Amino acid sequence: MGRKISFLLSYWWCMLLLVLGLIPLFFGNPEGGVSESENRTLQAAPQFSLASWFDGTFSGELETYLSDQMIGRDGILSASRGILGVFDVTSEKDRIVHADIDEELDRMANADTDDFADESDAGMVLNVTIVTEATAAPAVAPTAPPQANPEATPEPTAAPVATAEPVDPTVKDLSIVRKFGLIRTDGSFTTRFNFAEDAMTRTIASLNTYRAALPEDGTVIFTYIPYSYDANEWLLDTEHFSGWSSNVEPTIQANVEPGVYVFSAVEELEPYMAAGEQVYYKVDHHWSGLGAFYMQRLMMTTWGIPSIAYEDFDYTVHENFRGSLSSKVSSDLYDRLEVPDALAPTHAYVYRRLNQLVREVRYMEPERVTYSAFLGGTHSPFYVAVTGFHTGHSALVVCDSFGNAFVPYIAPYYDRVCLVDLRDTHDFVTGGGGAPLRDYFKEYGIDDVYFIVSRGTGVNSSYMQSIVRKYL
Repeated sequence: MGRKISFLLSYWWCMLLLVLGLIPLFFGNPEGGVSESENRTLQAAPQFSLASWFDGTFSGELETYLSDQMIGRDGILSASRGILGVFDVTSEKDRIVHADIDEELDRMANADTDDFADESDAGMVLNVTIVTEATAAPAVAPTAPPQANPEATPEPTAAPVATAEPVDPTVKDLSIVRKFGLIRTDGSFTTRFNFAEDAMTRTIASLNTYRAALPEDGTVIFTYIPYSYDANEWLLDTEHFSGWSSNVEPTIQANVEPGVYVFSAVEELEPYMAAGEQVYYKVDHHWSGLGAFYMQRLMMTTWGIPSIAYEDFDYTVHENFRGSLSSKVSSDLYDRLEVPDALAPTHAYVYRRLNQLVREVRYMEPERVTYSAFLGGTHSPFYVAVTGFHTGHSALVVCDSFGNAFVPYIAPYYDRVCLVDLRDTHDFVTGGGGAPLRDYFKEYGIDDVYFIVSRGTGVNSSYMQSIVRKYL
């Protein structure tokens, strides 16, 4: 009798699991949808074909789809994070660093375990136009550049050509340990993490490999961006800190091939941060659109190309932005989220397996009061924005989620701006890519590649050291 009961319990338990597993096939969203908590596009229903069946792509996508469409998934993730938080013995500052579940955290970082500084609203105000209603993406492909404010909108006719700034020859020595850290008010330096020789060597090799894969006049642009945690640590504790510093960028620039250009976000953003501009959020780990704009302007002016102005864009403005760090900061602390509209009629598409159109998506989703308002979040496996400008050039942004805020500000310089996120949780890596990036270069006429990566996917991570080369 006991065996029969055990069998029946096991049988009906398996049947229950089977039914729960099949529910997404009938009630899931075939287009995938978007996960606000994870800041990513969920897997769409896979399309069956003999090729995808035999190469394993269909089964992999089906498994991801069933997982992404599981009933109550967001609640389960939230509950899991809450349970883990109860047993979390790390400091408040470390929890802020680790708040982004999508990022591959910098495993070589030397985490500081002091208590996080008290948060306060710095009252940052920017000169922008406030737009109260969102504008949906046009339904037809653009055929002409924008008519409004044409003088303020550059239309370059050649790919960026830059001359690297002179650097100290000693920076070629990769054996010297490079550092990122905070400058203390007493003049001393507090190291936050080191850049080891092997990490720099592999990152340099990745940049050079991409340059070799591009046309003769193509360029590779690299910048890594610290988390808002690193910025706010000194901005909110000016009694002890006066700034930050990184000396890795000149060393990388001195060791890469011609046509590779390295820009320091640490150096460029510091004066704007010190002046009280909202380059970073306090309630979210990302940089702001303003920070991304400043880096775009640095790149263009370095190449002698007139830069668009931040004020050239119309913005949807939200004063009540609560981002990924909201649970870690004061409940009455909000940030200002500014979502730029396109300067020209812009269409965005998602492709898989090189040139198979998955769907058209909205270029911006300004009604969202989340960082996902930029591009509507991360779209996998391969995202293409057709800008409405006619420059004869196309760019690819290889990035993590920090690239989403950057794309709108380089769009006026290219016919197409493509984006790919090669982290292992995204669809390009799990089979949706279907071809190496070299083939994508040819298919979409890529002239320039921008690496826009955060601390978690930067020099010290496997992302820059090996993953980006693996999928080239």
